Amino acid sequence: MSILICSFRRQKVTVKDFEPIAIIGRGAFGEVRVCRIKETGEIVAMKKMNKSEMVYKNQIAHVRAERDVLAQSANPWIVELKFSFQDDKMLYLVMEYLAGGDLMTLLMKKDILSEYEAKFYIAEAVI
Repeated sequence: MSILICSFRRQKVTVKDFEPIAIIGRGAFGEVRVCRIKETGEIVAMKKMNKSEMVYKNQIAHVRAERDVLAQSANPWIVELKFSFQDDKMLYLVMEYLAGGDLMTLLMKKDILSEYEAKFYIAEAVI
């Protein structure tokens, strides 16, 4: 049974409230999917994490810290956490979907940014 409360609507949110569209990433104990919120049609990213894997890999504190940072931040450089909830086996973080990925993915793909690209990202961070 899913139990965490949506901060916007103050009602229970479950995985059934979302229509999965595509898997966009896999990690050590879960995956990230692009989903559509059935009620509004909004496109979001849903990070689905296996609880037993988090316990086995001693990552509970890291996941809590990630959730707390996302929930408390109001920064355009940090994705907005829209919902968080859980069921018996999984934890879910539902965030705004940003097409194109994140800076870490870009760095992994490119290895080294050009001077122009580095200046662009530095300027964006300063603004």
